[in-house]
Amino acid sequence: MNKKLLLSITFTILIASLGFSQKIKLKKGKVLVDGKEILKYEKRGLGTEITFYSLDNNDEVANMFQEDNGTHNYLDDDYKKMFFAKDEIWVESSRVRTRGWKYMVKLLLENNVLDNEGNINSKNLKKFAKKYDENITNRTVRF
Repeated sequence: MNKKLLLSITFTILIASLGFSQKIKLKKGKVLVDGKEILKYEKRGLGTEITFYSLDNNDEVANMFQEDNGTHNYLDDDYKKMFFAKDEIWVESSRVRTRGWKYMVKLLLENNVLDNEGNINSKNLKKFAKKYDENITNRTVRF
């Protein structure tokens, strides 16, 4: 590979990684993106469940929780369940099981499911669900 092509690829990757450099904070019941409040949130349990609400009318936007699949000490079968209220869409994913709630907000922003005003894009949510949903509950056999 010649040096110009390698430099060009490196530069493109650097720009792409810097392209999504929004600063996300979950602080005092508010979701902040680059310092701007976009949603409210409430954690329950030991931080294993979070519900996001709209700023203006407190409508539930999404509810997410860590599911241990009934095996409290075995972590390999854990997953996150996400429910998007307006669209009534469930997403169950083991791919993000170890990630925190701030990462989940970032993932929704990166996939254009959530915009900087706190709105859910239904079309992009459907794409996100196809990409991440593993239908874990319906394919789990319990004895």
